[in-house]
Amino acid sequence: MVSVTQTLSIGSESQHGKIKALKAPLEEFNTTPVVFENEDSGLKLAGIVYTPVNMATDSQLPGLVVQGPMGATKEQTQSLYAQLMATKGYVTMVYDYSFIGASQGQPRGNEDPEVKASDIHSAVSFLATYPNVDADRLGAIGICGSGVYLQYEALREDRLKAIVSVNPFTVINTVETAPQEEILKQKAKYDETGEATRLDLIEPGSEGAEYYFDYQRGAAVNRVEFVSWSQLDWQKFNPTELAKGLTQPYLMVCGENAFTRPGAEVMFNNAVSADKQLIIIPEARHFDLYDGEKYVPAVIEDITEFLASHV
Repeated sequence: MVSVTQTLSIGSESQHGKIKALKAPLEEFNTTPVVFENEDSGLKLAGIVYTPVNMATDSQLPGLVVQGPMGATKEQTQSLYAQLMATKGYVTMVYDYSFIGASQGQPRGNEDPEVKASDIHSAVSFLATYPNVDADRLGAIGICGSGVYLQYEALREDRLKAIVSVNPFTVINTVETAPQEEILKQKAKYDETGEATRLDLIEPGSEGAEYYFDYQRGAAVNRVEFVSWSQLDWQKFNPTELAKGLTQPYLMVCGENAFTRPGAEVMFNNAVSADKQLIIIPEARHFDLYDGEKYVPAVIEDITEFLASHV
């Protein structure tokens, strides 16, 4: 199949020095590849489970599903968070959403909020039955795009005792690169010929490129840009309004200088959770919270403290 890529810059132009990436302590967690099915589509999803290295065989530990940014594969920032939370005593799982990474689904790079929510539901089901997981002590973390997909699924998910959003990408419904008629033509062309027009939200020289184009940070060899008609689903998805139905205990973490912070604060204020907390990480931009050595340890401590009283 042929692909044509459009580029749209998300985030500020890079003006910082090189970010030093945090690495998880490899000797403090074990890694197990897993495969599970999306309960609606039957697509097979590839995941990784991380467990504390000293976990007893009869342990019953709290479980966390950890979801990453839009289009991010499971080995990127979500694995860093999952590995670090495993060292705190959790059984954690990351996975590739449908249509990306090592998971099934065509066309590659299809980014549909409804499918993402279905994937999250299926991941919770899988982790709830995983060895050494206490199914009554489940939580979830969503980073960037998953910070809004997670709260969408949480509206209909009573198994999650608490949820955490990190720099949620609430502006997803504002992405527009062409008139709707042109995008629909691109979709029709794919249906007829298999030629996909793709949309890349990361522009060279941008803040996002510091992470996604750096092989010491978040570059992934199987990265695929979104099919352009994904934005038609995004435009119908309003995370800040949906938050008005959110009732679970809720922690939101934002970078002080993140371009996503204004919308994230609106979403936080809209959430009706009786137990909710907003934490601002000083100086941090959006992508700094993906793996910045200066920032992520504080985020992990905040998440650990919050979840300790809920899962």
